[in-house]
Amino acid sequence: MTLSPFSTYQAAITEANRLPFGFAAYAYTTSAKVSAALGRDIQSGMVSINHHGLALPELPFGGIKDSGYGSEGGTEAMDNFFNTKLITEAV
Repeated sequence: MTLSPFSTYQAAITEANRLPFGFAAYAYTTSAKVSAALGRDIQSGMVSINHHGLALPELPFGGIKDSGYGSEGGTEAMDNFFNTKLITEAV
């Protein structure tokens, strides 16, 4: 695993979001405030903070941007298979 330290938060976010891919991102910090901001600001389908494990069968799995077509796994994966329809009938 390669870790790249950054001197500013904005530099880290800029580098994380630089490429047109957004499958998974990993970040390490000792700050709860930075941890919450990372989850919000990194453009990735999956963000793992302070560990490198992501996948469990019951969790959504997938990327955004040029890294995929949405989520698989979890209830989010089922959303693509549903078409809602309103039908009314006068009786």
